[in-house]
Amino acid sequence: MSRMPSLRALETLEAVVRTGNIVAAADDLCVTPGAVSKQLGQLQEAIDAPLFEKGHRLRPTALATELAQSVGAGLQQIRNGWEAASRKGERHVLTLAANATLSVHWLMPRLVDAQAATGGRAIRVSALHTTDDWQSAQFDIAILRTSWRPEGWRHREIGVERLTLLAPPERAGALRATGLAGVEAETIFAAETRSGELEGWIEAAGIKRPAAIRSAPHFYIAAQAAISGQGCVIGPPSVLRDLIDQGRLVAPFPEITAQGATLTAVFDPDRCKAAFIDKLFEALFRGF
Repeated sequence: MSRMPSLRALETLEAVVRTGNIVAAADDLCVTPGAVSKQLGQLQEAIDAPLFEKGHRLRPTALATELAQSVGAGLQQIRNGWEAASRKGERHVLTLAANATLSVHWLMPRLVDAQAATGGRAIRVSALHTTDDWQSAQFDIAILRTSWRPEGWRHREIGVERLTLLAPPERAGALRATGLAGVEAETIFAAETRSGELEGWIEAAGIKRPAAIRSAPHFYIAAQAAISGQGCVIGPPSVLRDLIDQGRLVAPFPEITAQGATLTAVFDPDRCKAAFIDKLFEALFRGF
């Protein structure tokens, strides 16, 4: 029997197969795209069988899909075991669950300040996907975009997402010059997990449906495609504030917005006291 490769290599394959995108997998694992490619190369060498179909660099073979699914199930079991263990003790690490985009672009940049504001309480952010089983996930606090609420938990409204068109700087400049008519000829990325948002903004803008609309399984993938210069995306500037502040995305028509989802925080009152939640949310969502 061949020696089993590193857990990191297996985790990398699972992330690439799940997201279908090396950049998204790198974000998910908090590594560089180069590190993802290196891990895939080492795994390919260790297993001595094709992981991706010839001519399709990111289309996994049946073997790779089966392996990724097994690894994903194993990682979830490890996470569940760790969550159960970390809950023991009066000062256990609190887990804050939220959608991947909100976690990476809004919560994590503010986490250090939030921990300081709450007296140094250890907080971990768990980035989940809309399609994940949230009802079975382990967390103490969650930011939800749906109407589901854990039984017996308290909830507070964070705010309503306002959606607008976002594009890389050069594309945004060209759209400002041509006006809304230019949007009809643009490529727009729409996330499958944000149904109806594209249509809502098109109606608010009073334009025809653009001919080139490309679907992405998750919003962060759609946003990354826009950042790379492939098109535009409809999204909430508040959630992507870091990308806008960095100048990587620009709103060419910021005055044209549509209403998105209402973000609601839910928390276990037995583990999160009201005074703690007040300080945490004030630090995390100031200016949202």
